[in-house]
Amino acid sequence: METTKFKKLIDDSKIIYIASHLNPDGDNLGSITGMYSALVEYGKCVHLIIDDEVPVAERFLPNIDKSVNSSTLTKNPDLFITLDCADIDRLSLGSKELFLSAKNTINIDHHSTNTMFADVNIVDTKSPATGETLFGTLKEANIPLNKDSATSLYTAISSDTGSFKYDSVRKSTFLIAAELLDFNININEVAVNLYQNRSLAKTNLLIKAMNTLELYFDGKIGIVCITDKDIEECNADKSDADGIVEFVRDIDTVELAILLKEKSDCVRLSTRSKSYIDVTKIAGKFNGGGHVRASGATINLPINKAKEEVLKHSLEAFK
Repeated sequence: METTKFKKLIDDSKIIYIASHLNPDGDNLGSITGMYSALVEYGKCVHLIIDDEVPVAERFLPNIDKSVNSSTLTKNPDLFITLDCADIDRLSLGSKELFLSAKNTINIDHHSTNTMFADVNIVDTKSPATGETLFGTLKEANIPLNKDSATSLYTAISSDTGSFKYDSVRKSTFLIAAELLDFNININEVAVNLYQNRSLAKTNLLIKAMNTLELYFDGKIGIVCITDKDIEECNADKSDADGIVEFVRDIDTVELAILLKEKSDCVRLSTRSKSYIDVTKIAGKFNGGGHVRASGATINLPINKAKEEVLKHSLEAFK
């Protein structure tokens, strides 16, 4: 039913805007570029909005160079589509204004915390990635893919499943990946950019972060901290903090990995778990959210106090 509404809105719209949340990641960027490529091929006038820095790992994505800042666009588009965005407040302020001005809106996502904020909401909370949800939506709506859109969707799925190794992966995930390979996409390009392309600056930031590592609860909890100053001293990009919390999680004894990133006015929390801790319950204590194995939040406390509060809730999670 929702897919039928989706198709009608696509067909009836002349001007379409696409956006996702700030602090972009692989599923975010793969989904919006995949949607953009598919709709352009379908003959629609589409504007791809990115109001934040694109991480180095995802800069290879097809058509990402076609993105524009929300400030360059006029209000009242026929249709605004958000992807991989659980809450309207996760959009940039400019994107949110455009979204609220749109004649019609669509929300495609897979987060269990999605607030269903659009006119049409296609949210599959069992899907391991928005890219997988989008693939099914486009296929059901008979909007064809091409090599560019297939590359983006494969990237989205690979990214949000940790290269198909998280327990959120299901049978359909592999079947969809197989269908995407039929478009002759370069999976080595995807793998190298996502997983084998760490700069020296990012490596130095990782070393600096790991030097702050503290273990608790018999090594089951690992916490690291970084600051904007650390990023500046390493000559790194802010997106170079991506992957650090996963590095902590990969320590053999660690079940729960925590990264606290100190900013000028807040602390950004990133959590990851390996097997059994539901990290949404920890992030939720700070009005955050995400997935059972990967969640985040923003904490308006000094980093020492934030660390104390996060550790308290983390220890409770093991009871």
